[in-house]
Amino acid sequence: MTKNKKKYFSIATGIVVSVFLATSLIQAGSASSQPVEKGKDTKIKFSGKKKISFTNDILPLFVKSRKVGKQESIPCIKCHFTSLTIESNGVPENAMAEFTMGSYKDIIAGADAGTEPVIDTDDPDKSLLLQRLKGEGDDLEDTDGRMPYGGPFFTKKEIAKIRKWIEEGAEDDTPFPDFNRDVLPLLTEPVNGSTPCKQCHYNNNDATSKERSPSQACMDLSRWEGIISGADGIEHEALIDLENPSDSLILKRLRGQSTEEDAEKDHRMPFGGPYFTEYEIQKIERWIANGAKGPNGEDPSEADTSDAGECPEGEGEGSGSGSGSGSGESTPTPSPTPAASPVGVAG
Repeated sequence: MTKNKKKYFSIATGIVVSVFLATSLIQAGSASSQPVEKGKDTKIKFSGKKKISFTNDILPLFVKSRKVGKQESIPCIKCHFTSLTIESNGVPENAMAEFTMGSYKDIIAGADAGTEPVIDTDDPDKSLLLQRLKGEGDDLEDTDGRMPYGGPFFTKKEIAKIRKWIEEGAEDDTPFPDFNRDVLPLLTEPVNGSTPCKQCHYNNNDATSKERSPSQACMDLSRWEGIISGADGIEHEALIDLENPSDSLILKRLRGQSTEEDAEKDHRMPFGGPYFTEYEIQKIERWIANGAKGPNGEDPSEADTSDAGECPEGEGEGSGSGSGSGSGESTPTPSPTPAASPVGVAG
């Protein structure tokens, strides 16, 4: 009988404890789901102990769209970018509020063409960036309101992560540009749904004269040596400008900026779009600004451009990096194909 009493007592104790715990959890959940009263402190602390990385934790929030159910937000850089196009006649377009969000440098520079800071490391909660993401601020009614425009909005956790990054000093950890990681994929793979650049700009030296097809502007964007070699075959028209990276012909084509060429040939690339965002273009620009190094850190002066051939005049067709057919015979000028785009420089 004593054993049975102990058994029943243990069972009863377990039931009481379980009910108590369940009640506590229900009350806690109910309290956390209640709307925050106006005027209450809405600050959220990010609980992560690891230091926030701009490259891995912050920048992806601004360059990628966000999905909540069936609703998808517009990536921040779709509206906040810097781009010069032929149509704008050299005047910077959009960048809503003249604010670019494609890189650390741009975000730190701030809005209104760099005259209005959006980051305040001394008082993170006064950062204009955080206020826009939370839908706060004295001048909110005079703007387009909470961002991203139309939602879905950033979660409290994401905003807290940005706040912690600012609180930690808003440091930059953008990695040193790497050709294989940052540049080559942009030229050899589809970007935003566009045709890969290398599909029109390639090296076909190994093909026979019958297999050869036009390579636009006689250049090869499928490898480092081809980019350094430049356009127009042995003419070696430079695609990159190490002294003034933003003046690089490849960047002007990607941005749609006018050049010294005839207006008829002056069009944005990839031909017909979709175009690169400023985020992607700046990856290439940073690579050029840091010396346009090769896959293994080679200097451009070390690039082997000896296989660049003659470019058929007037048509912009031929090999991207040479005209040899491998047979010892001269290669006839290939006939234009319907799929070939007009002469261009990038993708």
